[in-house]
Amino acid sequence: MDRNRGPERPALQFDEEDYCFGSGPLLLRVERVLWDSPVEYHGELWYEVDGVEVSSVGQHVGRRRVLIRAQRLAMLPSNRRP
Repeated sequence: MDRNRGPERPALQFDEEDYCFGSGPLLLRVERVLWDSPVEYHGELWYEVDGVEVSSVGQHVGRRRVLIRAQRLAMLPSNRRP
């Protein structure tokens, strides 16, 4: 039996220019951000993010790891951010 993990996090939408490598908008339930390992890409800071991709109707597509532009992650609450 799975323990109660509480409510699912909302899916966040990232525009194509705010994540690498894919096309079109990405709906992602962010589970983990690797705050300690920023990546410089095209002169900007990006972070590896693990989560679950969801469709536009909320169905799980699958697990996903992507690079997301740092400024798009500024709205995420975290006590692990440097």
